Amino acid sequence: MKDKPFMFATIALILGGMLAIQFETTNNPIIRDTRDLWELRADLEKEKQRQQELNEELQRYSELLNKYKTEGKDEKIEAMEKALTDLKKQAGLTSVSGQGIVMTIEPFNDGLIGVDRPQPKIDPDMLRRLVNELNRYDAKEISIDGQRIISKTPIREVNGNIYINNEPISTFPIEIRVLAKNHEKLHQKIIASPAVEEFIREDFLVESTPSHKVILPAYDKEIKVKFMKPAKEET
Repeated sequence: MKDKPFMFATIALILGGMLAIQFETTNNPIIRDTRDLWELRADLEKEKQRQQELNEELQRYSELLNKYKTEGKDEKIEAMEKALTDLKKQAGLTSVSGQGIVMTIEPFNDGLIGVDRPQPKIDPDMLRRLVNELNRYDAKEISIDGQRIISKTPIREVNGNIYINNEPISTFPIEIRVLAKNHEKLHQKIIASPAVEEFIREDFLVESTPSHKVILPAYDKEIKVKFMKPAKEET
């Protein structure tokens, strides 16, 4: 008889939990994922790239920690300065150069005299997809119209104009500079990519030229860091 109250309490607890779950499900129904294939691919590539960057960063800091443990004061300062330089380069805060490709995008001119055709318009999503395709084909660094593309770069439309890093894109042709370890391979892949095909369907001419030296400008905007504050020195 003594076990009955315990059994009733256990059953009541289970029923109460089931009712709570049902109530939560009713009030917060599962939202169906309505992202299209482009968005899913882009999110997947972002996650893959983020994971790779985290692994590389973990390796760098592990090596830096080992140096701190084994080297003297001067060597530690030198290692810290090198780490700071590497971080600035990784964040896009320095100008970089190397082999890559130079792409141009401009409205297609069919050469028909006297034919008045409206100028095609670039949608911000088209540029985002092109950036995602470049990253998928192992692009190292990208700039569009002189604006360095970093993880926080916004590409949006404001009053009919496209803004990158809160700066309006200039007139055509739009120039895209890309660094890559294998620039010839990148050139071959991107020129036949779905993102470029979309530009062509919208009546744009897209050209890509491999080059042994491509220079990209530094990101010159302020980077706002959230959820971070200086750590207190240990005594």
